[in-house]
Amino acid sequence: MPSLVKLFGNHVDAWGLTFTIGSLALVLHQRFTADAIALVVAITICYWLGFAVNDYFDAPFDAHDARKATHNFFVTYPIAQRWFVAAVLLIAAPTFTLFAYFGAAGVVIFGVGLFVLWAYSAPPLRFKSRPGLDLATHAVFVQTFPYFVCLYLLQLPWTPLDWLLLSLFLLGSLSAQLEQQARDYELDCRFDRTFTTRFGLGTTAALLRATTIILIVNVAWHLLSGVIPDVLVPFGLICIPLVGHRLIRDIREPRSEKLIRLTLIAVLAYASVIWGGEFLL
Repeated sequence: MPSLVKLFGNHVDAWGLTFTIGSLALVLHQRFTADAIALVVAITICYWLGFAVNDYFDAPFDAHDARKATHNFFVTYPIAQRWFVAAVLLIAAPTFTLFAYFGAAGVVIFGVGLFVLWAYSAPPLRFKSRPGLDLATHAVFVQTFPYFVCLYLLQLPWTPLDWLLLSLFLLGSLSAQLEQQARDYELDCRFDRTFTTRFGLGTTAALLRATTIILIVNVAWHLLSGVIPDVLVPFGLICIPLVGHRLIRDIREPRSEKLIRLTLIAVLAYASVIWGGEFLL
């Protein structure tokens, strides 16, 4: 049982955020149809699968780090690659059916997503080990892609708020990846290649602060312009400690994993309140 909890519960904060992002598109556009809700669930399953694939191919590296080894199911329970590939395809198959419901566009989106899911972590492509491409892939696909997919496949009208959120998700994904690379710098120097190992902690620190400041200015400008509705303001307030911590701490100091988890738990909790309100009204 603990092993299953580790497998299905690992990265719950990350794929929970995916569910929140997809749900946000439905809330803001008032699209609570069965196909829309099923799409968000399917996207969330695919992202859980993506994080599992990442853990599988990171297991040889994570085994050298006590903290990461504890959280990686595949360090403790190694699986032959042929069986792992079969399991990935078995899990992905039902979600393909739902994407196919949206026609050719859904099939293409699913194909792109499945390709990136595998190519980001698995050799020989392993985008996460290619400096520059690692940041670009993370920025475009981790937080930004789920929202885009909901807008595109559900044919929702694009508003200034949607463009703002896409830009915030892009910046948020990029800054999160920079922070993770700084955290894993010593381990990556030994076993892997990343933007940070290639260009150094100083460059990563400068880029992290720049993206964070741009994100803050972007939110402030659109808040004053009236683009951001009141319902989204609590999300910004919840993230203030996390964003502030990125700006004030030295890049060589480890990021606060506790603060990150608490922030994501608060985000998920508030998102649940919004969902509950929508269904009760």
